[in-house]
Amino acid sequence: MYNLIPPLLRKKTKLQGCIVVIGNETHSLSQFFVDQAHNRAMPVYQVQHDPMQTNLKIEQQDSGLKRVRLNLINPTALKNLVGYIQRTGHSIELCIFQADFSKSLSNSDASAQQIEQLWQNTGLAAVNIAQAIIRKMLIKSQGTLIFLGTQPNLIAENNGLTQSMFASIRALAQSLAREFHPKGIHITYCMLESWDSQNVVLMDSVKNMCWHLYQQPDSTWSQELSVGV
Repeated sequence: MYNLIPPLLRKKTKLQGCIVVIGNETHSLSQFFVDQAHNRAMPVYQVQHDPMQTNLKIEQQDSGLKRVRLNLINPTALKNLVGYIQRTGHSIELCIFQADFSKSLSNSDASAQQIEQLWQNTGLAAVNIAQAIIRKMLIKSQGTLIFLGTQPNLIAENNGLTQSMFASIRALAQSLAREFHPKGIHITYCMLESWDSQNVVLMDSVKNMCWHLYQQPDSTWSQELSVGV
């Protein structure tokens, strides 16, 4: 039905804002956003990396949450995701990317395959997601992109690979903020001590922090925050 709409009318259709939460073990956080955004009728998409998923796999939850599985390191799959979101009448206003806190590798024990997997699931995924999401946000010169990570000094010294990963994502966020803040895109790196999806207090704190950043006036935009419980 969408494809039958003339392009001119399609451009005039006002898209509804939505929230996209990307990462592993983010169901609790996504559900918090479903409750938070209910009054504003903002749909919530929970996106999880699945290297075996070549096409979008979408599940509609009873709560209104849409769960999506796809290969995050595949630029075509990400392009299909943002295209699907737009075709359903939604525009990404808030995107949250959670780096993989579970992949802590010591320098001595890590194999080449584990190192590559860590980079793909976190560093490369962060770059691909930023490119796909920011490209869409630039159309309206509006949107908030939040990277959830940690401080490298909170990670054990023998986990230099993990330290490097979070430092890289932090540097990416800082670089993107400098480039795209003047263009209306709010980009922030948020440092957490740890990630525990079963910790209701922590998830509520993260949700409140992200919502606060989303609502910040552009004159007070934060580029980096530290979150505790």
